[in-house]
Amino acid sequence: MLQLLQTLMPTIVAAVEYNVHFAKGLAYLGAGIAVFTGFGTAIGQGIAAGKAVEAVSRQPESSGKITTTMLIGQAVAETTGLYGLIIAFILISQ
Repeated sequence: MLQLLQTLMPTIVAAVEYNVHFAKGLAYLGAGIAVFTGFGTAIGQGIAAGKAVEAVSRQPESSGKITTTMLIGQAVAETTGLYGLIIAFILISQ
């Protein structure tokens, strides 16, 4: 039994080292995918800003309410991009 374990030990160590590098590579891949949340955030914020400009052009007297509502929506939408960035940093640090 001991002789079998001694012959398999280099194989086991190599497999563990390969798995560590494989897991690290997947963490980097996951971090890259997590950063893509910024694209969705940017598209959503652009659409919201465009609609707010259209609304102000139709009713200039309510521009204060429209701007306030748009800025609150922009802040809420930005959190998803920040969450993606935080997840990317967590994955890279492991």
